[in-house]
Amino acid sequence: MYRPLTNLLLCAALLAPGATLAQAEPQQLVDQAEEFAIEGDFDAALPLYEKAIAALAPQPKQQQALRYRYGIVLNALGAHARPDLYPLARAQFESVLSYLDGGASLEHSAARVRSALAHTYHQQAGSEEDPIQRAHLLRTAYLVYSGAAQDLADEREWHNLAITYFNLGQVCEWQGNLEEAVEWLEKAVSLDRQHGFPDLEEDRNYLLALREQINPPARASTTAL
Repeated sequence: MYRPLTNLLLCAALLAPGATLAQAEPQQLVDQAEEFAIEGDFDAALPLYEKAIAALAPQPKQQQALRYRYGIVLNALGAHARPDLYPLARAQFESVLSYLDGGASLEHSAARVRSALAHTYHQQAGSEEDPIQRAHLLRTAYLVYSGAAQDLADEREWHNLAITYFNLGQVCEWQGNLEEAVEWLEKAVSLDRQHGFPDLEEDRNYLLALREQINPPARASTTAL
């Protein structure tokens, strides 16, 4: 769901089925936006997403579903080449959360949206050069992920929970807290095994790498006897 996104994953986010919009005009705007985005013309794509969102004001459920999708696209684009778009991605997720906290429902739970929100801070930290700002982004990501993880567990969203555990582990690694990073990865691997998730090998390899950072394997001695 929210591991660091490459160009391929950005295309996958755009090609994945989105929310079906009730009005023809907003759907046409989204279709055009995603054609531009796949071509790499984001300056043309983003205003079309914004127009489609504005056109859906009379239909808040469809509007917020599109905001969630737009947030995912913006977050992917932030990792791809435009870190300035992370705040705009966060604004989409925060709007969706406000809608859900008011008692409404969408395809995606509030817990999943919170995990997506946390990922904007997580990814932005990966490209942030200022150590104070990077520390702030990682601390915020940790707090939001932690809240999302509890809610995902309560709602039994096991795959999203496993991914959130992975991301918490990476945040802890970047903070220099390897012991806690291992604890989160152990939880992710446990869920992968229990539910047969396809991330098992990747998560297990990351867990092994973290353990080796804590306890490097002994080097063979080359001293002549």
